[in-house]
Amino acid sequence: MLTKINKIALISLCVCYAFIGTIIFNVSNESASSTNKNNMIHLLGKYESEILIKINEYLTLSKVYRYLIFTQNATITENDFNSISENLINNNIAIKSLQLAPNGFVKFAYPKKGNESVYIDLFTDEKRKQDAFYARDNKVSMMSEPLDLFQGGSGLIIRTPVFVGNKFQDFWGFSIVVLNIERFIKTISLNELSVVGFNYKLSFIEKSSNKNKMISESSEAALSNTVEHQFSVLNQCWVLSVNSKDNWINPIEYKYKVYLLVFFIVAMCVISYMFLNLLEKKKEMYKLSHIDSLTGLYNRRSFDEKFSSLFKTSILLFSDLDGFKKVNDIYGHEVGDLLLIEIAKRIRLIVGKRGYVFRLGGDEFSIILRDTLDLDLDIFKNDIINSISEPITIDDVSLNIGISIGYSLYPNDGLDKENLIRVADKRMYKIKFNNSK
Repeated sequence: MLTKINKIALISLCVCYAFIGTIIFNVSNESASSTNKNNMIHLLGKYESEILIKINEYLTLSKVYRYLIFTQNATITENDFNSISENLINNNIAIKSLQLAPNGFVKFAYPKKGNESVYIDLFTDEKRKQDAFYARDNKVSMMSEPLDLFQGGSGLIIRTPVFVGNKFQDFWGFSIVVLNIERFIKTISLNELSVVGFNYKLSFIEKSSNKNKMISESSEAALSNTVEHQFSVLNQCWVLSVNSKDNWINPIEYKYKVYLLVFFIVAMCVISYMFLNLLEKKKEMYKLSHIDSLTGLYNRRSFDEKFSSLFKTSILLFSDLDGFKKVNDIYGHEVGDLLLIEIAKRIRLIVGKRGYVFRLGGDEFSIILRDTLDLDLDIFKNDIINSISEPITIDDVSLNIGISIGYSLYPNDGLDKENLIRVADKRMYKIKFNNSK
């Protein structure tokens, strides 16, 4: 099991992984969304081309009469008009009506039925005169904004001015194609967008208000997060707006990204748990191999490792308890162990941060002093001796025990660690022998 600190660390890491994973997830989705939007922008060019091709077809039809009028010396009979118009309408479902307006006055209209109200003067009609004057004066074909038709419904009107004479300077009138806007939209493949998960709105920019006015839409709901494509249709400006029902992200792709996000978080949490668990086991193994299990001091293995690297810069002290065997014999090993624990605490308290304390085995202790600046070794040893000599109470039994301490110092007492250990050990046993007299 993990320690409390490592559990907190694991929880923090898992939260961090979730945060990082969510950021990557969102960035990936934004990137995919941006890519899909860019792809849609290119695709919208296809629908622009479709619309322009269709409009050019109807524009070409309006020029048929212009050619006929020119070849017949600026005249055309109603029979010729009706015959041509019948063939043209039969092949184009979007055409609502075909008309001719000599001098701007609508004189011919096909079919007659439903067109009873179209015989007007285009130069005096409020909704039509501005386009009529502009088309005549600039010799260009014009298309009206979508408007209510005399025949009923909403439509588009393409007017092509017809000029005759030697240099085509004489204005004859207009050749007119009236389109049913709903049928016109059906000839374009906009419905494909709805089939594959998109909503669209096709609108035009009204010149008088500079506002978008609807031509066709796949949904009445307001569109958000849209891609817009603006283009010119003759003299009109149209806008095609598209949004994704899935917020520009493929649902299957999104689902797999969610799976990957969950997998990433779970995998990283498991790896972190295993890593922290491994660190704890490593720490525990180090403790078992380097720490004395009874006193919590460093053991002989630690002593061998540390002294090998520190013997030239440290003071070595060896110590052995006086009278410890007697305590063990009288009060038992349990009391003896408690006594060792208390002695270890007292020695460690005196040494503090100056160095390291080791239990080498039994009642033998060692000290490696690293911080020897301003150190009076005799005073230091006496502090330990006095501390250990203080009575120790265990299970209501007051115990008095002593300690013998020997030391060695590089290079005075030896040039290698073996000699230093030997000298310190020898001095300790000499003091112990003197104390036992």
